Amino acid sequence: MEDVDRRLDRYISLVLRAGMLLSVMVMVAGLVLFILSPGPVESIPIEHLPGELMSGSPVAIIALGILLLIITPLARVIAAAVVFAVDREYLFVAASLAVLAVIALAIAV
Repeated sequence: MEDVDRRLDRYISLVLRAGMLLSVMVMVAGLVLFILSPGPVESIPIEHLPGELMSGSPVAIIALGILLLIITPLARVIAAAVVFAVDREYLFVAASLAVLAVIALAIAV
């Protein structure tokens, strides 16, 4: 059981570190672009984010970094569910899926 705990901790740590580093790198890239070509700072609605990213908007790139940072804990729950499923810990898989369902419900409402 201790090996399972270590593996779970290792995978979750990897997911959290990767998510944080990716989001910081994206935000820094957006900040550098903004400094090099300043423009208007306006809030970008989430539905317009893909188009703004395709046009190279520095503010959209920073917003993407923030979105990645917000999504990182969700990726942690998914990683835990996968590790639990591989280990056939079905009670914990169900708990992880319940957490995902609550998050999805909170986002939808």
